[in-house]
Amino acid sequence: MMRVIKVAFLILFVSTLASSEPSAAAVPSADAGGWHTWQVDEANASTEACCFSRKHDETSRGGCYLDGHNVSFSNHGDCAAAPGTLQVYVLIDAGRPKDIRVLSSNCPVSADADITDHGLVSSDDNIAWFRTIIEDRNLGHDVREEALFALVLSESDAAYAYLDRLLTSQ
Repeated sequence: MMRVIKVAFLILFVSTLASSEPSAAAVPSADAGGWHTWQVDEANASTEACCFSRKHDETSRGGCYLDGHNVSFSNHGDCAAAPGTLQVYVLIDAGRPKDIRVLSSNCPVSADADITDHGLVSSDDNIAWFRTIIEDRNLGHDVREEALFALVLSESDAAYAYLDRLLTSQ
């Protein structure tokens, strides 16, 4: 009996891997709350975005306070991270994404509460998660626009193909 259960589990696991639709299990579920982060596993993905402050006409890189209302981002060269190191931050409130930030993986961040780290997420899972945000007409325009921007920064061929389909279907 135990052998039958193990074989059934193995078949279920393999069929899940072979599925043509990517699973978004590694990224936050709808009922998760607070800040969540993940790094996108996409060789071409990278960003030089980080928070900055400006004093006396000089710009300096600083850590990003995710809960701040006046956040300034810069792609000044001192924020550069290696390719494949795109870091996504999403604030979920009452089961709905409220804010999305895409930063360099080497940009220091802080928040009022703990940030749940989902680790390295496949490009397919990242795209699938953001598609649910973009296609949900019940969500606000701002968060859907932030999701589009996150896909652009992923520099994934699959993300670009999806965005192209969105543009040509209008």
